[in-house]
Amino acid sequence: MKNIKEANLQEIFSANNGIVTTQILVSSGLSSRNIKRLVDDGFIEKIKLGYYMEKQHFVSDAVLASKLIPSGVLCLFTAVGYYDLSTVNPSVVSVALPRDFSIPKLPSSLFVKVHHMTSSHFEAGITEVEIDGAMVRMYDMEKTVCDCFKYENEVERNVALEVLKNYMARRDRNIQKLSEYARLLNKQKLIFPYVEALV
Repeated sequence: MKNIKEANLQEIFSANNGIVTTQILVSSGLSSRNIKRLVDDGFIEKIKLGYYMEKQHFVSDAVLASKLIPSGVLCLFTAVGYYDLSTVNPSVVSVALPRDFSIPKLPSSLFVKVHHMTSSHFEAGITEVEIDGAMVRMYDMEKTVCDCFKYENEVERNVALEVLKNYMARRDRNIQKLSEYARLLNKQKLIFPYVEALV
C-alpha cells in the first residue's frame, strides 16, 4: 500500500477530478483496510458511502454535486452563474432530476436544491461544460434562460429579466433555440415580448 499511497494515489484522484469511488480504489490495488488507513491518516476524506475525496484537491460544490448525483443536470442559478448571466450569488447548487428519480444521500456540508422535471423538460438542452477541470452536465444557455421564467416561484421576475437581458447582449445567443425551449416550456408568450423589446 505504501507504494500506491506515495506514487499513485495523487494520480488516481487527479484522473477522477479529486473524487473517486471505493470501486476505483479497490481496482487500483487498495483493500478496504488500506482505504480506512488512508482516511485515518488524513490522506483522503470519506464524503459519503462509497465516495472519497483527496484532502489536498479542491473540488467545487458544483462538481461534487455532479459526481454524487450522476443522473442530475446542473441548472438554474448554478448554470446562470456559470454563464455569467446574473450578479446573483447562490448559496446552493441547483440540480435537475427526472420526476421519478429520488435524491441520493448527500454530505451535510453540501447544499443542493433539486428540481424535479418531466422527462421532456429534463432531457431538453443538456450539454457538457468544464468546471475546475471536470466535465459536468449542465443545461445550455437558452434552456437556462427559459428555466428562469419557468420556475417563477424560485426565480424572481427581476432576476429572470436580468438573465434574459444579459443573454440578449451576448454575441453567441441563439434566438431560434431560445424560441424552441420557450415553446416546449409553454413560456413563449411570457418571454418573447421581452425578447422583442431587447432586440
